[in-house]
Amino acid sequence: MKKIFTFGLNESIPASASIGTKELYNLVGHNTGNLAFHYAINRLINTVPRTVSWSSSAEQINLMGDIGIMPCANQLGSHMNMGGLANTFKNLKTNMLAIGLGAQGGVGHDDIPVLPQGTLSWLEELVARAASDKPNITVRGDYTLKVMEHYGFGDKAISMGCPSLLINKSRNLGEQLEERYKSNYQKVAIASGHPNWKALSAIEASLVRIMEDTHGMYIVQATDEAVALSRNDFDLVNPAYISKLKSYLKLNLDDAQFTQWIRKYFISFYNIPAWMEYLKRFDFIVGARIHGVMLAIQAGVPGLCIAHDSRIRELCEKSKIPYVMADQIKDGITLNDLKTLSEFDGKAFDKNRETIAEQYKMFFANNGVSIR
Repeated sequence: MKKIFTFGLNESIPASASIGTKELYNLVGHNTGNLAFHYAINRLINTVPRTVSWSSSAEQINLMGDIGIMPCANQLGSHMNMGGLANTFKNLKTNMLAIGLGAQGGVGHDDIPVLPQGTLSWLEELVARAASDKPNITVRGDYTLKVMEHYGFGDKAISMGCPSLLINKSRNLGEQLEERYKSNYQKVAIASGHPNWKALSAIEASLVRIMEDTHGMYIVQATDEAVALSRNDFDLVNPAYISKLKSYLKLNLDDAQFTQWIRKYFISFYNIPAWMEYLKRFDFIVGARIHGVMLAIQAGVPGLCIAHDSRIRELCEKSKIPYVMADQIKDGITLNDLKTLSEFDGKAFDKNRETIAEQYKMFFANNGVSIR
């Protein structure tokens, strides 16, 4: 039997409470949503493999096993050069497969990002380490597949969304969710955004009003400062960031009031089952974080994603998750708008999940990984 390993992160941080915030933020790959991705892959392959980080040498990686599973993010874009990893891959003896690779583009699906030569070299090295002549890359959606085709890698990739869509094993999850989408939303939580997303400020502020009115929570995934605030590590946060955050959320509070506001609403998670269990307390989750919304849906809680770029849009489309484009609600929304904006077809959702589950099963089998 071939030995499988994860080229990435651990799926949870068991001792998170005893770890400093800066180290903890590094352990989750600078976004707690990464844990959802890793957790979902491990549920698909029915094991929790040993993990080796991206910063490891080729020698270290080769010692890990025969097949490396690489959970990816939006590595395809002008913002990231994968040349360093390409050099590492040149010396790999293991087979490799990449899951959930995404392209970073604009709002539409027509723009093709300019990929650095280092990234193209990494893709060459990656596809050269397939276990067979079948594709060894899954991409987040049809837009990323279009980008891969543009650069000559279309036959090496399959569009299958994110495996976090398959965490919940119920065959009729969609039908159950459809009934909940029709009910009243009395308690709403936010999958929090990013204060650098200035164009989303009015939207985020409107979500905060909904959260306050329904006694919800503000679930943090990033930045390092926001994670620090969620852990009561105010000493780690520059006052300039506090001002920036207050402005982004459009809160008319003095510093002392804002501190208490943060302590009342901010929360973060480092274990996916615990995160999902907590989400069951709410009637609805809304926000610009796809994995924050995805985990809610996997926990049987309705959600709506605010899509502001191609990567979020294509994931929602591929997963049949309700979403609204940010530029359509740029002035914000109300509690009543949530139901209007959340079109959800339970049967279509279930059928899509069944199809994607079969595709993942075949993909892993073609790459030497057998799953039930």
